[in-house]
Amino acid sequence: MSVIPYARQSISSYDIREVAMALKSDWLTQGPRVKKFEEDLCGYTGSRYAVAVSSGTAALHLSMLAVGMGKGDISVTTPITFSASANCAIYVGSTPEFIDIDDRTCHLDIEKLECFLRVPSQRKKVKVVVPVHFMGTVFDIAGLKKVCDRYGIKIVEDAAHALGAKYKYGGWWMPVGSCGHSDAAIFSFHPIKHITTGEGGAIVTNDRRIYERALKLRHHGIMCDKAKAAWYYDIPEIGFNYRITDFQCALGSSQLKRLDAMVRVRRKLVANYNIGLSSVDNIRLPYERPGTYASYHLYVIRVANDKRNKLYDFLRKNGIYAQVNYIPVHLLAFYRKKFGYKAGDFPVSEKYF
Repeated sequence: MSVIPYARQSISSYDIREVAMALKSDWLTQGPRVKKFEEDLCGYTGSRYAVAVSSGTAALHLSMLAVGMGKGDISVTTPITFSASANCAIYVGSTPEFIDIDDRTCHLDIEKLECFLRVPSQRKKVKVVVPVHFMGTVFDIAGLKKVCDRYGIKIVEDAAHALGAKYKYGGWWMPVGSCGHSDAAIFSFHPIKHITTGEGGAIVTNDRRIYERALKLRHHGIMCDKAKAAWYYDIPEIGFNYRITDFQCALGSSQLKRLDAMVRVRRKLVANYNIGLSSVDNIRLPYERPGTYASYHLYVIRVANDKRNKLYDFLRKNGIYAQVNYIPVHLLAFYRKKFGYKAGDFPVSEKYF
């Protein structure tokens, strides 16, 4: 039986050539191809700065530190996401809070966020909102910015699903990651994403302070001071080994050249699925907001509760390796035990699951 995997990377002969050239060069770890990949990401997204790191999770962690999150602060995100979107707040000693999703878009519900923020005791410790461009469909980031600006709250977009997506604003198409309505955005380059570096991620931003702090923390927090001596360094703030290699970035730059073409293929597949499934009763298809161009990392359909597991088992039995995305983060064992979340806290997310 032939098998259709959940995901599979697309590696071209050109990709292989670029990686081979990097392996034959003098650089394997941090070298010129890292900087080149960062420049390529800026060129694609329109952001001013990029910091390539070892994973999307590392990008989220450094983003929290770079925007000043710390003990006593609150980060707000959605329950329908991979847990890293919430875990990143815990990494820096902060507390993750959740806002339920909009039933149609599956994105964080901005109206519910506004209700949450109107309560002074809830609002006062919120420092950042982490919206998720779920499936690669585009969250209303411009609408969120209006709310967050009112309260002085920063925005870090979790765009791990959405490289290659864009939205229309003021008559112009803005790429997700341009950071025109956020303080920073992060991407993931895991093999199941739009482009891959094997493992890897990146932070993009237009804020030089965020860029410089993320850059420093990526490499243990080391600061060199050639005025003292060519060899001299210090660590004023402890950082991490979140570096990415030159040969990974050679693959990333090569893949980025094919991104638009690969997104077009994804959108064509989505159109075919939509046509094929639109006549099937009791299936809800993904929703793409007007004025947006989704890049579809995932294609999520919703079926009746009593059919979901049967459908999953049927597909798997026939060699189609679908997946269930996602178990709401607040229902994971760690979050139940640590924060006391329980079933019923976010009913729309739970109904979706």
